[in-house]
Amino acid sequence: MKYLIINDKRKLKRIINYLIDKESLPKVQRRLNIFASDDSYQVEVLNNVISYRTKNRSKSIFVKNKNFKYFLKMLNNNIDCYINDISFLKFIDCSILFNTFHGTIIEFDEDPNCYYLKNEFNLEIYENINDHKYIIKPKPEKLFDEIGNLNSKIKNYGIKTGLDIRSTSSSLKLRLSNISNDYSFLEQYFGYITNEDMLSTKSLKRKYNISNMSIIIPVFNQNVKYTLLSIQGQNLSKDDKKKLQVILIDDGSVNNMIEDIKDIRNLLDYELDIISFEHNMGLSAARNVGYSIAKYDNIVFLDSDIVLSKNYIYDMNIRIQLIPNAIFTCMRKNIEKTSEILRQENLLAGVESCTDLDDSRITTKGKSYHIGGDRSYVDEEISILDDTDNFKELSFGSQIEIYNISTVVAGHNIVINKLQNVSHAPFSTKFKGWGLEDAYFAARQVSKGCFVIPVLSSCVYHINHPPRSGSSAKKKQEANLNYKLYTKLLNESWEE
Repeated sequence: MKYLIINDKRKLKRIINYLIDKESLPKVQRRLNIFASDDSYQVEVLNNVISYRTKNRSKSIFVKNKNFKYFLKMLNNNIDCYINDISFLKFIDCSILFNTFHGTIIEFDEDPNCYYLKNEFNLEIYENINDHKYIIKPKPEKLFDEIGNLNSKIKNYGIKTGLDIRSTSSSLKLRLSNISNDYSFLEQYFGYITNEDMLSTKSLKRKYNISNMSIIIPVFNQNVKYTLLSIQGQNLSKDDKKKLQVILIDDGSVNNMIEDIKDIRNLLDYELDIISFEHNMGLSAARNVGYSIAKYDNIVFLDSDIVLSKNYIYDMNIRIQLIPNAIFTCMRKNIEKTSEILRQENLLAGVESCTDLDDSRITTKGKSYHIGGDRSYVDEEISILDDTDNFKELSFGSQIEIYNISTVVAGHNIVINKLQNVSHAPFSTKFKGWGLEDAYFAARQVSKGCFVIPVLSSCVYHINHPPRSGSSAKKKQEANLNYKLYTKLLNESWEE
């Protein structure tokens, strides 16, 4: 391992841009280090995984996040600790670490770029970082104060990373009541790296390479060609489109889906894989099969009645590269089947995003018949995005009308990173018919440290059609049953 000390922060932006050009966009991450002053133990928390090492460093024990506070109480509080909350940019072969006791450093495996950076930017290089004098002198601290309050640095780390410090993981509901969705520090680093606002309504400038992406689309008795054509119409080069794997799951359709898309298949530059079920297995089962065969880590879940605005893939792809521990979702605009948007030439040319969205996550009115809604909001006009600072204040189990941090995730368009999900079946097949399978999926992801972040620079268009349930009454009945199941699952004893 090699360590480069960045002694002039004016060089930092140039170094980051060099590494992006040579490697890829980095992942923004945050790590908590706790070192016992007598070297008897070391605790590291990264991506909500707790690593504990004893003095001899010969063994590493990974502790499930059941109750981090209780875990720390088992350690000797009489021993002073050095506690450091480090933000870093993880590239392929190196990391740039901020807020370390040694200042800003680049941690390298053996790599030619290491020596180029040393010479080009006149950086100090060390084989052992401890040979470098501390810039910030470590301050001995206790894990708990005299009356048993947890160290404020550790608390702050939990809030900033979505780490549940308090609960015993006895239920998902309890976990969610202890987790923050304040992704401000990720927003800050996104802006620092790209010079753009992550929550802007303008699409990102075309200056980065997209990464490979798998797009999963379950289909049941729907003409999916509009969705496929809108993917082809993305504002991407032909080579970039070849980085996309689109997986169609024909969920036992009685119409001939293959015939519907036969006449457009030769227009598509991306890989298209089709899996057919003999019988209808349900939305969750179809998504899970698509997920299991997805070749790439960055995943898009789409419904088959969705049309993408032309910058959707690029805007989502850059975000998920930089911030893998997130669920990204766009807002929706409803259109009729007669809309000019659905003309083949318009879809292939790329559909512009719009601002006159009718997504209830932007503006809605509380109704007494809303399933799971807070009755105190009945007849109140609510602006969910605005009132929650773009979902940041949907933290610690809070809810506005029907919306909490799980229910703002709409299954018609979801972007995640596969590595953040340890389950091979992210969607529960217990849900039957319409509703709430996406909210339960989100609850599980949030409990593992994912933030829910809206993307406002693109949108999706939803093609109106009769309820797949057969009638509005049947759809409402399914939603009621699924809400009862959702509530039951949230309150059950749970462990990932």
